[in-house]
Amino acid sequence: MTFLRTHSVRIVAAVAALVPLLVARWPDVDWYALAAVAAALLGAGEVAQRVEDRKTDAALHTPSPHDELAKIHVQLAAFEARRSASQ
Repeated sequence: MTFLRTHSVRIVAAVAALVPLLVARWPDVDWYALAAVAAALLGAGEVAQRVEDRKTDAALHTPSPHDELAKIHVQLAAFEARRSASQ
């Protein structure tokens, strides 16, 4: 499941790239089957997009350890400004 979650967009893209090749190889393919494959690819693409959106959302809402360092830096800059103003 981790492989699918990690590479879902690549898998959908590979399958989508194979469909025209299969149609070129077997031109007598039933158009209803081809429409079903196209619909399945659209659905899989939507699912893959939502998985990627969830991963991006989780990454953006994870606190960075650099945030704490930035707070300390702001406090240090304020301390130095107060110190230089009093001298």
